[in-house]
Amino acid sequence: MEPATGPVRADIRVPSSKSATHRALVAAALANGVTEIGSPLDSDDTRRTKDGLRALGVQVGERDGRWRVEGTGARIPGGGTIELGASGTSARFLTALAALGARSTVLDGTSRLRERPMWELVAALRTLGASIEAREGGHFPIRAGGAPVRGGEVELPGATSSQFVSALLLVAPALAEGLRLRVSGPRVSYAYVTMTLETLEAFGARVVRGGDDHFSVARQDLTARTLEVEGDYSSASYFMAATAILGGRLRLAGLRETSAQPDARFPDDLATLGCVIRRDAEGALVLESRGALPGFTWDLSGAPDLAPTAAVLALFAGAPCTLTGLDHLRWKESNRLLVLEDNLTRMGANVSVDGGSLSIASPGRGALKGAVIDVAADHRIAMAFAVAGLAVPGVRIADPESVAKSYPAFWEDLTRLARTGSSAPG
Repeated sequence: MEPATGPVRADIRVPSSKSATHRALVAAALANGVTEIGSPLDSDDTRRTKDGLRALGVQVGERDGRWRVEGTGARIPGGGTIELGASGTSARFLTALAALGARSTVLDGTSRLRERPMWELVAALRTLGASIEAREGGHFPIRAGGAPVRGGEVELPGATSSQFVSALLLVAPALAEGLRLRVSGPRVSYAYVTMTLETLEAFGARVVRGGDDHFSVARQDLTARTLEVEGDYSSASYFMAATAILGGRLRLAGLRETSAQPDARFPDDLATLGCVIRRDAEGALVLESRGALPGFTWDLSGAPDLAPTAAVLALFAGAPCTLTGLDHLRWKESNRLLVLEDNLTRMGANVSVDGGSLSIASPGRGALKGAVIDVAADHRIAMAFAVAGLAVPGVRIADPESVAKSYPAFWEDLTRLARTGSSAPG
């Protein structure tokens, strides 16, 4: 990665939300009628979900940048084989969907995906009547479906992944007895559950919510619709962080101001560090920075995908920084706590991990070192440290192709941002 030539002067349209695209696909598969998804994120992960729907017997087409899903009316044929790759979201959502299949379906993925937690979801689905076979501990490969899933009442721990909650809620309208779900605390990444509820409501479902921990969904039909996927705050965070570090002005189009995405908090986080945040007449987010950052302490338990971005931001802060609420980072695409500790240390920072907390003391901008960054096949590690490479010579990202998991055009857009005064197409 070549360092930037000066302060940022860029205008970028961010890619569409990965989380919203996954949810729209699953809801569309269960709905009555044909759903058209405009501006879907076309990435490795979302294609795993789209191709997984096809393996389950759902008709999915593509035309002029739109995806067309022929809903099954909650009658999933099943009977195929789903290759999940490294997509954790696809794994959780499609396991729940496959459990509804008239025939059983086999799901499997990479060696890392086989290590990631699934037991709570497998156990909950079995409680609701699903037929599921899995390796010891509930790990992939998994065979699901072939028997009616009646639904009913279940309790689910919330400390491992909010995707388990979202997976159950997405299929709840198809269950004969509906779903009465209690989620015990602590509850991580919970804003993603709000995104799931918004998706269900968009397809006509009614979910009764009792605080943050109780959900009741009756058996009901979902109705197909035409929708546009909003921009992705997670992807936008890298460009925001780059501007905060380098100084300058960045305009980001496509980000909904009222978004439920957990990472929609990031502009407010940067405002506490002295960045100026506003919306222009077209609704685009505009960020201005002097390029000087104080130390900070952030609790990221609700927005874990920001951890790599925040950790790299800490390299350029004028005082030590602490990130907390990161216990569940060990079960992401990589063990992000250890991978962050390793790569931050390579660049010269003094780093310590204590449980779910990450403390980072930078040696100062001028003392940071270029390094080969081992991303451990983790797209967010790659994109975050690429930002560091805009300010520190000699940063090289091993496995740059890993970004295709969520942002295939990342390198092109980052190069445009680094060329002062240019803009990404949009």
